[in-house]
Amino acid sequence: MNVTIRQNRSADGLHLFKVPAAPGTRLTAEVEAVRLADVHYGDSEFDLALRILDANGRELAANDDNPLHLQDPFISLKLPNHLPGDSVYVEVGPSVAGQGNVPYCLHVGSFSRPLAVFPPGGPSGKPLQAKLLGDPMGDVDQAIAIPDVPGTFAQFGDAPSPLLLRSSPFPNVLEEREATDTRISSLPVALNGVIDKPGDTDAFRLSVKQGDRYRVRVYSAALGSPLDPAIRIRPVTAQGLPGPAVAEADDADPLLTDREIFGPNFRSRGGLKDAIDPSIVWESKADGDYLIEVRDTNGFGAPTAVYRIEIETPPDRIYAHLTTGGNSDWVESTRYMGLAVPQGNRWTVNLNLPQGQGNTYRGGLQIIAQGLPPGVKLVSPPAPPGQTRWPVQLVTDPSAEPQGAVVAFSVLATDPDKSIESGFQQWVPFINHSGGDAWRAVRSDRAIMAITDPAPITIDLVRPTIALVRGGELAIAVKLARRAGYNEPVDFQCEFAPQGVGLPPAETISGSATEATLRITAEQNAPLGAGPLFVRATTLPQGSGELGAGRVMVSSEIITITVADPFVELASQPTSIRRGAQGRFTFAVSHKTPFNGQTTARLLGLPKGVNVLEPLPVITVDSKEIVFEIEATEESLLGAVNGIGCELTVKVAGQEIRQRAGNGTLRIDPKL
Repeated sequence: MNVTIRQNRSADGLHLFKVPAAPGTRLTAEVEAVRLADVHYGDSEFDLALRILDANGRELAANDDNPLHLQDPFISLKLPNHLPGDSVYVEVGPSVAGQGNVPYCLHVGSFSRPLAVFPPGGPSGKPLQAKLLGDPMGDVDQAIAIPDVPGTFAQFGDAPSPLLLRSSPFPNVLEEREATDTRISSLPVALNGVIDKPGDTDAFRLSVKQGDRYRVRVYSAALGSPLDPAIRIRPVTAQGLPGPAVAEADDADPLLTDREIFGPNFRSRGGLKDAIDPSIVWESKADGDYLIEVRDTNGFGAPTAVYRIEIETPPDRIYAHLTTGGNSDWVESTRYMGLAVPQGNRWTVNLNLPQGQGNTYRGGLQIIAQGLPPGVKLVSPPAPPGQTRWPVQLVTDPSAEPQGAVVAFSVLATDPDKSIESGFQQWVPFINHSGGDAWRAVRSDRAIMAITDPAPITIDLVRPTIALVRGGELAIAVKLARRAGYNEPVDFQCEFAPQGVGLPPAETISGSATEATLRITAEQNAPLGAGPLFVRATTLPQGSGELGAGRVMVSSEIITITVADPFVELASQPTSIRRGAQGRFTFAVSHKTPFNGQTTARLLGLPKGVNVLEPLPVITVDSKEIVFEIEATEESLLGAVNGIGCELTVKVAGQEIRQRAGNGTLRIDPKL
C-alpha cells in the first residue's frame, strides 16, 4: 500500500495488482499515462481504464475518464464492510482495444483523494479556510495558504496529483445558499458557489453605472470541476424581477482567445479544460442592479460542481508567443521557432503579439527579453500600432561561450505614459493525431535558447537605396559568406516583410556561389511606410528542413524597406480593334513619385494574335499620356480581354525598380 508502480502495458494485455484491503477503509488508485506521454503523434494508446475488483472478481468501482484528469483514470472508494478475503485487485487496461506499448504509473494507497475545493480560490497572499470535497471518507476542513502572485496554482495534499485553485487580488463572495440571490457590495470581486443539484441556478446581484466595463470570467472546468458552466447577465426591473438577458455565454470561443490562451492552433483545443468555461467583457448600458446567473448547461449538478467567477475591469494586457512553422499538425519543437544561435551569428524568429480580452491599448510596442546569457543581445525595432506579428533577432558575440539559457519575451508600451501587462506563453500539444485533438497540452512561460558552435555560413542583405513602390518589384542583393572549404548548397527565404509585400519561395544558392537576388513585390494597395525584412538561410542537403535536425540555420540582419507611392498611375478607356487592323491603346499618365530621366513602357496582358509595334513609348516627368501602336492579326481571338497593363523600369540612386501599372480592357471585333 501507498506505493507507485511503474509499468509498460502491451497492446493486448491487462495488468492486475493484488492489494491488501480491510473492510470499511479507503482505497485510492490513480493512473498517470496521458500526463506522462512524451510523444507528439499518438493514437489512443495512452487512454487507459481502471477497475477495482474483489477476490471473487466482482467490480467494486471503475473509471475511464473524469473531469479532474480527463483521460487518466482514478478511483477513490470506501471499501465494503464485507469483503471476501483480505485483498482486492486493481486492474489497468486499455480504454480502446488494440493499443500499443504504453508506459504508465499506478499510485495505490489509502491516501485522501478529494475532487474539489470550496471556495476554489481566495485573495492573494492570505490564508483561506476551505473545505475539501468528494473524498469517500467525507469532506474535510483545511486552511490553505494562497500565493502572493495572482493566477492558477496547484494545491497538493496527500494525493499524488494536485487540485487547482485561483489566487486573485480581490475579495471573495460566497453564495448564500438559502437566498434568492447573493448581494455584491463592491467590485472587483470573486464569486464562489456550487451547483450541487440538477437544475440549480445561482444568482448574484450587483449595482453598476452606465458605461462601467467589466470582464466576467468563469473558472470551473479549468479547475477540474464537473460543471459545464453557462452565465447570463440580466437587469433587475423596477418591479424587482429579472429582465431579459443583456449578455450571456456558454463555452469559450473556439480559439480560446477570450481565455487568453494563445499559441499553436491544435485543432479545436479539446485537450484544454478551459474550453467550456465562458469569459465575456460586459459594458452596462444603464445605471441599475443586475443579476449574474450561473448554471450547468446540461442541467446537471453535483456536490463537487464548484465554480468561481472573477469580475474586474479588464487590464491592458498583450502577450508574446513564438510563431510556429507551416506544419498544420504543429510538430513539436520545429526549428523555425527554436532559439539556437551560432557563435558570432544571428537568428531571427517571429513573435505573435495577441491582445488580452478587453485590452484597450492601441499604441506601439517594444519587445524585450529576459534571461539572455552574456554575449547575446536582442534586436527588434519598435512595432507600430496594430501589429500582431513582429520579428525579434538574437545576435551572439564571436566570443560568447556555448551554453543554454531560459529566456522569456514580453512587451512594453512605446508611449511612456501608458502601462500594459505582458508575459510570454507557449503551448505545446501532446498526443496529437491526424484528424483529432490534442489530448494534452503543456503551457510554458519560458523558452530555451542555446549558443551553438559557429555556423559555416553567414548571410547578409544589401540595404536598398530606394523605396519599393506600390505595384512594383525591387531586387535586393544577397551576400553569402562561407567558411573556408564549405561548398554545400544553401537555401534562403524571406520570412517577414511589411504588409502588402509579396515574398518569393525559398531559393537555393549553389555550392561555392556567394551571391543571389531576393525579389520582392508590393501590391497596388500595400500600406505606405517603412517596415522590417529579413531572410533565413539553412545548410543543405542533410537533415530536415521542417524539424531542423541535421541543419544549421542563420539569418540576415533585420533591414528596413519602405513602401512608397508608384512613380506613375495609368488609366485607360476601353478600346477596340478589328482583326487585320491596326490601332492605338492609350493610357493617361498621373505622376505620383518624381524620377529623373525617362523610362520605356512595355504593354502586358495582350491576347494571342495582338502585337505591339515599335517604337515603344517612353515616359518622362512631363508625360501626360502614352500611346501604344498595336495590330490584330487574323489569329487574334474575338472578345474582350481585361487586365491590360504596363511595366516600366526606373533607375533611381543607382538601383533599378520595376513597376506595373494600369488595368485596361481591349475588345477584338470581327473583320469587316
